[in-house]
Amino acid sequence: MLAQKMGASDIHTVMSAGLAGGIGLSGGACGALGAAIWLMGMNRLKEGARKIDYNDPRALDVINKFLKCTGYEFECAKIVGRKFENISDHADYLRDGGCSEIIEVLAVK
Repeated sequence: MLAQKMGASDIHTVMSAGLAGGIGLSGGACGALGAAIWLMGMNRLKEGARKIDYNDPRALDVINKFLKCTGYEFECAKIVGRKFENISDHADYLRDGGCSEIIEVLAVK
């Protein structure tokens, strides 16, 4: 959902989907945040950057907005209060509006 909102290509959307549910359904670091930073970097490469700069002020701004949105928490399982059982469980959660605020905060182009 995030990649689509950011205007990512189909292949980048599929690639970033693997980060969902806390970097691959592990409940760890927020996959949406990871995807947003990676996609921002990919966009910078399209704009002519020579490498992805994870210290880019725009990326740091997105991280700060994300932290405010999540109560200064990075871990998916802590943000949503549980780990996801499988892809379907995660998809149902998103379909029902879960993470919508986070996705809106992160969906920068």
